[in-house]
Amino acid sequence: MAAISKLSSARQISSPPPGAFRRKLEWLLSPEHFQFKLLLGTAVGVMVILVLAVTCFVVTYQNQKEARFRAHTVELMRLSSMIENDISALENAQRGYLLAHTVPYQENFERCKILFQQHAGELCTLIADDSIKRKRVLKMREIVLNWLRNESLAIGQNDRETYDSSGPEKLLLGSSLLVEARDILHSIERDEQIALNQRVREQEWAVQSIQILDFIPRMEGAAYEMQKEKRGFVLTGDPAFIESYKRATANFYTFYGHLAVLVADSPTQIELLERIRARMENWILQCAVPDIEARRAGTNATAASRSRGEEMMTAVRRNIDTFTKDQMEIYNVRSGAAARERILTASGIDFLCGVVAVLMIASSSYSFVICRRQFKKLKSADIRIRSVINNILDGMVTVDRTGVVRAMNPAAQRMFGYGENDFVGDPFARLIPKCFDRKIDGASCSCEWDQLAQRTGGIILALARTRHGATFPIEIALNEIAADREKFYVAMIRDVTERTRFEEQLAAEKNSLAVTLGSIGDGVITTDLNGCILIMNPACEALTGWSAAEAAGRKLKAVLNITAEMSAKKRPRSGGYRSEAEAILLGTPERSTLTTRDGTKRVIEQVAAPISDGKNELCGVVLVFRDITQRLRDEAERRKAETLDQLGLLAGGIAHDFNNLLTAIIGNISLVSMLLPPNDQIIERLSDAKNASLRARDLAQQLLTFARGGAPIKQTASAAKLIEETVSFSLRGTQSRSEINTAPDLWPAEFDSGQISQVIANLVVNADQAMPDGGTVHVRCENYSATADAVDLPRGLAVGEYIQIQVTDEGVGISEKCLKRIFDPYFTTKAHGSGLGLATTYSIIKNHGGLILVESELQRGTTFTVYLPASGSRQPALPAPIQPQEESAPTESITGAGRVLIVDDEEAIRMLVDFTLTRLGYVVSEADTALKGIDLYRQALQTNQRFDLVILDLTLPGGMGGKDALKALLEIDPTVNAIVSSGYATDATMSRYEDLGFRGVIAKPYEASALGRIVRETIESGRAATEQPYELQQAC
Repeated sequence: MAAISKLSSARQISSPPPGAFRRKLEWLLSPEHFQFKLLLGTAVGVMVILVLAVTCFVVTYQNQKEARFRAHTVELMRLSSMIENDISALENAQRGYLLAHTVPYQENFERCKILFQQHAGELCTLIADDSIKRKRVLKMREIVLNWLRNESLAIGQNDRETYDSSGPEKLLLGSSLLVEARDILHSIERDEQIALNQRVREQEWAVQSIQILDFIPRMEGAAYEMQKEKRGFVLTGDPAFIESYKRATANFYTFYGHLAVLVADSPTQIELLERIRARMENWILQCAVPDIEARRAGTNATAASRSRGEEMMTAVRRNIDTFTKDQMEIYNVRSGAAARERILTASGIDFLCGVVAVLMIASSSYSFVICRRQFKKLKSADIRIRSVINNILDGMVTVDRTGVVRAMNPAAQRMFGYGENDFVGDPFARLIPKCFDRKIDGASCSCEWDQLAQRTGGIILALARTRHGATFPIEIALNEIAADREKFYVAMIRDVTERTRFEEQLAAEKNSLAVTLGSIGDGVITTDLNGCILIMNPACEALTGWSAAEAAGRKLKAVLNITAEMSAKKRPRSGGYRSEAEAILLGTPERSTLTTRDGTKRVIEQVAAPISDGKNELCGVVLVFRDITQRLRDEAERRKAETLDQLGLLAGGIAHDFNNLLTAIIGNISLVSMLLPPNDQIIERLSDAKNASLRARDLAQQLLTFARGGAPIKQTASAAKLIEETVSFSLRGTQSRSEINTAPDLWPAEFDSGQISQVIANLVVNADQAMPDGGTVHVRCENYSATADAVDLPRGLAVGEYIQIQVTDEGVGISEKCLKRIFDPYFTTKAHGSGLGLATTYSIIKNHGGLILVESELQRGTTFTVYLPASGSRQPALPAPIQPQEESAPTESITGAGRVLIVDDEEAIRMLVDFTLTRLGYVVSEADTALKGIDLYRQALQTNQRFDLVILDLTLPGGMGGKDALKALLEIDPTVNAIVSSGYATDATMSRYEDLGFRGVIAKPYEASALGRIVRETIESGRAATEQPYELQQAC
């Protein structure tokens, strides 16, 4: 108080002259009306901050509102232009289809229709709040959809003659409908552009970007219009399309000129724009002008010209798409810059708010200074210290140097269950019956006060005892203090019961984590910040070949030796990595090749995740990886099987059509040979042509191996004799010899003897060709039982019993690269190979439910191993029939008499059969569909001119094939006499024709003599079978 009085006297002595400012300052510093001054200062600060905050909010909201409006308008205009381009693309695809009538144009039409519906839906969603515009858009969509329904129906009918008669009027009508749709889109774009100009005051960059984004789809639409109008003129020859084409060309160059001006400051964009213009001019000169001139000259453009034009226009559209993406990126970058500018503006206003806040804080501080002056005399150091002691959560016990307790705070009293003075004067050692030493792994130590006092300044672990005898763990921090020239100790006591329980739970979770890591199948590695390994689970040990103890502390790269393809590697960060853990986290590829400790290579998938500390900073990495080597092998096998299935669909159709063509060739050759004198010199030439055609037939038979319906016709037999005969025949006339070892107790198997003979022949011929200087082909055939616990069970082989056939050569071997593709169709390393031999072999074995494997070593030889499922029966089986080599059928004529109906969709085959059988004495009728053949047969029965024989093709147009036709004929005449004929020589119907009601079978291609023989034999057998039923019918 004396000091304050002296200070006040000094102020009075050195006070400035009286004045208004001085009076106000003294009033502010005076303690009078303290609450009012505090309230007033706080209110002023709050009001200023509120005003600035509201101003900032209003400005930011207005800018954001304008930005949303601009984005909405730009998106609406962009969608309108895209829909207009979709309409042009639809017309373009329609006219392209009408020109070419090919599936790509039809697919393009459907794709454009989907895009139109998608963009129209997006536009409706965008303007959902504007009912007027929505009605206009819905009207436009309805117009286009009506046009689409009409055009989809026309395209689906695929009627070119109908178009030739009504095409021009139809094109003009469709164009008038779509013009109305375009007018609606133009009005929407015009309204939005006007609204944008009136409402939003754009910066120069925004105006330029909006104009560019507006002109790009217009230029693309002009390109669509050019191609569409060109196709319209080519389709109809109407000069109005030429005028529209010229307008579209002028529009293209107009929009090109606008864009060239707008992007003049960007050399890259100028170059891309020039490329678009150059490619459009190439399209005009190379496609549009020639097609128009051709139409004017009365000729049609070639398919190559149309295809080239479509490719060039596709390239133009790709360049326009690239140009559009670049401009959208520029627009987004500039929009982002504008947004950052708004953020900076708002930040500046916020800064002002912060300054005001600081002023407010200063005003509040001033108020609290006044407040502290008012209450300074009421506070004392003793009360403050007592308040702290009484309110801390840890127990505080004051002990004198003899170890006697002098005071306990309320927390200590609650902790030990004593009252305020109940334990004062008692020794401190009674509170802690047991102490532990951290330095000796928690071993017990003395609790005597002399020993405890020596550990001042450290942490003591102890077991405390409450007043009622209960014990609990505590931590004691003992510190020495001096008061009134006497030394005391302050023991800060903390109950660590919960922490101890938590540590025990943490230890249990750690053990659980160790068990979990040990049980999962994926490899797990954790590293520290320097990339050194900390933890590695057993699965990782098995994959890498390193034990956890050996790998601990090593760099990750030393243990996990991985390599990745360039395409799988992640690009390193330009600024480098701050730590090895960050390099692992950001640079680890998703798929790579792991080289184990013993040199084995495995393909793995891996993922890296960060380990963060309490401050959310990177302190390590956990890496999880999985061995996918087997999965990749299985996927490769599945892809190979899918490839063969797809090839089968194609091969069946090709072989069938090929056999039909060969039927006409071989049949006519044999027919001419029959008609010529025996000594005619031309017969030898015809024989050479027939032999070449028969070799082509053999190639078609290989293709049929892949086809649907070419499933093996299995019979239970022993393969030993078949293998021996096939190997002997395949090596006849070569420099190689064979060595065959067959188990005497070889199990019988169910297989198609013809197909398995082809498999053995392919493998033996390959073995011979691998030994140019001759050698020995080793063939081994024995029993093999595949069990689930077998160590050497081949991958992909199901559990069961098989006969194992091995063909080994002593040739040059096959490289590892070629081994991966050895069974792929059309893959061959031979100069004159077709690439179908081993592919056929693979398909045959697969269809038999077996497996074929190959092993090879360069300059040592190759071994093919075939696993063929054994039969469930162990009864001795007959040897498999050997497929005889076909010889040319004799050319003598086999005459006969009767009425024959030939039902085949190939005109050349019908003419061949008609001419051949007519020459042989038969009366022949023809039908190209099953329904026509049935009608002819019904009419013949009604007029008592029954057909003696019906020759049915297995596959016929119109949905009804040979089998269904025979069923219909059997309902009309149960005694119908029919022969089945097909280019699918391996179809199951051809092998069990009698079960289906046929009396005979002849596979395409066939010779005239074979046709005559089977016709005569079938008619004779049919007459013998039906003679008695007809006699009984007449008797009745």
